[in-house]
Amino acid sequence: MLEGDRVKDRDGDEGLDSRIAGLALERFCIDGFAGTSVADLAGVLGVSKAAIYYHYRSKNALLHHLVDPLLDAIDACLDAHSAPNRPAPGARQLLGDYLAVLTAHWEVVPLVATDVAVLNHPTIGPRIRAQDQRLRTLLAAPDTSPAGTLRAEAALGAIRRPMTTQGAVVLADASHQQTLIDAALATLDAGRSSSDRGSRPPGQSRRPATPPVGRQAPDRRRPGKHSVDPGASAPAH
Repeated sequence: MLEGDRVKDRDGDEGLDSRIAGLALERFCIDGFAGTSVADLAGVLGVSKAAIYYHYRSKNALLHHLVDPLLDAIDACLDAHSAPNRPAPGARQLLGDYLAVLTAHWEVVPLVATDVAVLNHPTIGPRIRAQDQRLRTLLAAPDTSPAGTLRAEAALGAIRRPMTTQGAVVLADASHQQTLIDAALATLDAGRSSSDRGSRPPGQSRRPATPPVGRQAPDRRRPGKHSVDPGASAPAH
């Protein structure tokens, strides 16, 4: 049996099973995976630790039960967009499909995106990083430069960060989801737009606009002992 498999309930009662999973997700998101023990869950539920282990072989199995459906859905999304002989997906389509996956599993996203113990988990952590690498490659293509990779990472941040802080608001209206996609696309397009406009070295400012003929540019110097008020009369001698 795999580590993430649940122990089957011989009585077929899923009531406690779902209560354990729901409470575990809540406590993992508040206290962290490392900061929550099976004893904590048992105490809140008013059951013994053995009752929890009857449904889940370990706290690690419980974590897999919560996050694996999200990771499986992300893998399926990436596989669909990486299929052989399939035209490269447009960034909008890929971001939309990815956001749809996050939306379907929005309660788990903060746990996977922010919990240090989950990100460093020996099996879940590498899987998350591999998925992120695939996403960056698909979004940056055909640009393989460091700048292209950074823009792809920033675009993913535009999608994921609000999901961890404003999940309910984002999911309440499809227009909010479209806002996230538009923001991510604007980040991806930033490099192309900068090239079209021409880049300037850091710290170099634009030249001030030349005032129209016949109009004097305003004096922006601060008044001081070496400045003269152009409206003041000349001193009498």
